[in-house]
Amino acid sequence: MRIPRIPFLPLRRRPATLLLASIIISLALPLPAPIQLPWEQPAPAPVVSHTPVQVGTSYSPRHATYLGLDWKDSYKRLEAMHFKVIRLSAYWDEVDSQGYDELDWLLNESRASGQPVVLSVGMKGLGWPEYYIPSAFTPKVPDGGDLGQDEFLRAGVLDFVAATVGRYQDNPMLVAWQVENEPLNPAGPHRWYIGKELLAQEVSTVKANDERPVIVSAFGHFNMLFDRTSNRSGFDFKALLGFESDTAEAQSLNVLDKGDILGLDVYTEIGYNFLGQVGVSHAGSDWAAKAGHWRGNAVKQGKQAWITEAQAEPWEASITTYGDPKSTVAEDIGTRFKAIRAQGFSTILLWGAEYWLWRAANSDSSWLDAVQSLLRANAAAPSLLAAP
Repeated sequence: MRIPRIPFLPLRRRPATLLLASIIISLALPLPAPIQLPWEQPAPAPVVSHTPVQVGTSYSPRHATYLGLDWKDSYKRLEAMHFKVIRLSAYWDEVDSQGYDELDWLLNESRASGQPVVLSVGMKGLGWPEYYIPSAFTPKVPDGGDLGQDEFLRAGVLDFVAATVGRYQDNPMLVAWQVENEPLNPAGPHRWYIGKELLAQEVSTVKANDERPVIVSAFGHFNMLFDRTSNRSGFDFKALLGFESDTAEAQSLNVLDKGDILGLDVYTEIGYNFLGQVGVSHAGSDWAAKAGHWRGNAVKQGKQAWITEAQAEPWEASITTYGDPKSTVAEDIGTRFKAIRAQGFSTILLWGAEYWLWRAANSDSSWLDAVQSLLRANAAAPSLLAAP
């Protein structure tokens, strides 16, 4: 059954058209078909592991509402699936205009049900348009700039982070705080980023108020051409030559302390529509191995590494195919999960919870079924909550 169209959907992140425009204009290359570069080496053979994984997800009431779902009922359905963790976001613009009521409900509901959560705080939250900044703090920063250079915005977001941590620090279901979402990666309509100086101040603000681990996330390796759009310096030539480089992953690790968590967001299929040409670009064969590389670096430093977003939802070229996706299908969820697990990750958050529920509401349970199969297979994984 074809899922009916919806009138509007905020895309996962920057539109694929913008991604390709950035690549093509800056490099003066012809439009890439599914991208696979010759210097990308095949990933090593998967390592079979029977250790159960802590399976989590992310949830946005905004996205659920856009899809016509009841956001409270949707959250309760996710709780009933027994994820090891659900990641939520404190949307600054919403709190500024409406207060903490929605977030209070989510955190109180989690406490009542025993659902472990991660709370993302800052100006950059889950989902497009990436930045959720109150109008009073509209950045005075040029496109592509560092938002940390706006002193008024800097002071405002630090106050917001401190207030939010102070409000929820006594909730025993909180596993960790995420500071911003992919802060060092340029994103959103203006391709702003949050510089390492402000990011470090935000991390320090959290730690001054609570002792739980901090997560800083980065958009993971896709392929060399698409990585151009998420790297402020363009092509990562040092990595291309086999050297360690100052990527968003490396900078994220630098602002974290021992016991903190590097989050990696991994996607393998991205639809595009550029100049009338529609297609799907695929991640390089080394995408999982690259994630494993950063996990190894984190472990060497006494830190943790999670997959904070693993693609489990289509990333389409257009909303018109959202219900009949061309980029990925439900069966791909398990394949990606297996590849990530083979790299030693013990905590994997699947991205797309609202989509699974929307499909199920429209008589297609295949996406939910695929996720529930992983949850059953990994039900024995330990809790993420600290022992009392």
